[in-house]
Amino acid sequence: MSNFRDVIGHDSAIRHLKRALQDGLVSHAYIIEGPKGVGKRTLADAFIHALLCENPHADADGVDSCGTCDNCVLLDHGNHPDVIYLRPEEGKKAISVQQIRAGLVSDIEVYPYRSASKVYVIENADQLGIPAQNAMLKTIEEPPAYAVVLLLCENAASLLPTILSRCVKISLQPLPGELVETALTSRGISREDAGIYASFAQGCLGQALALSQDENFASLRSDLFTFLGKIPHASPLDVLKGASLFSDYKASEDTIFDLLEIWQRDVSVFHETGDASLLLCRDHADDIKAVSAYYTSDKIARIGASIRDIRKKMKQNANPGLAIDCLMISLQ
Repeated sequence: MSNFRDVIGHDSAIRHLKRALQDGLVSHAYIIEGPKGVGKRTLADAFIHALLCENPHADADGVDSCGTCDNCVLLDHGNHPDVIYLRPEEGKKAISVQQIRAGLVSDIEVYPYRSASKVYVIENADQLGIPAQNAMLKTIEEPPAYAVVLLLCENAASLLPTILSRCVKISLQPLPGELVETALTSRGISREDAGIYASFAQGCLGQALALSQDENFASLRSDLFTFLGKIPHASPLDVLKGASLFSDYKASEDTIFDLLEIWQRDVSVFHETGDASLLLCRDHADDIKAVSAYYTSDKIARIGASIRDIRKKMKQNANPGLAIDCLMISLQ
């Protein structure tokens, strides 16, 4: 079941949507923006439940779903006929212009089957190409009265100004780490592990939950931080051997770069403040202290720039072996 009561955090966004429902001021189009795993889909699902609920109830902030009517049950099972999810086809990063034309522009002319509203959820909307955005522009400008379009994205600035100007934007910010840890421990995760997942996810509960179910993450994190902790005493050749982590964990390239950025952040923070309580990876505090003493401030900054630059180049199809070797050399 998905309702506003079960959404963790994002109080301001929830109040806005609940009051819009209560006052009959629901917009025809919303952009829900925020980092990966922050709760965009969870908030959208709670909103859809409340919008289509047959027996909505009012509380101090507005309207929420009952969770028991036929519409709520259909939504819980993912087969409500008046809710359409548009996602990239398998193997593709973005929704195609053909999908937009068939799944939104043409379909929106068909009246709802069993509800007063019909909802379209467009995921990864910031990955839409210009032709796909232009294809849906007229629909966003003049939708039927019963239609509501939800655009979920990480970066709304990637959308055309003409799209942005016709939607209500709701921006979701990362949650406090303590709130993420509490949510994880309430699901049976140990306090120590919850702290690790929360630190890595940096306020994105969905990402923290995904990590808690990823058996590969714990071993990757341990191997990477063990390698990084040995840098002050390693030979240049031994540092270069760290490139093997990318082949050992080939499917986790993004995670390795995320961990490297967090590590560099912690090294920089301790180098400047000497305060271990500010570290995200407190279970590796001793190694981080040693590495922070090994590097100068300028070198730590250049390592951060190198990590970001090489990550970008690898996404642009740079030679992986050469790029990773350059990354290892930057750590020396």
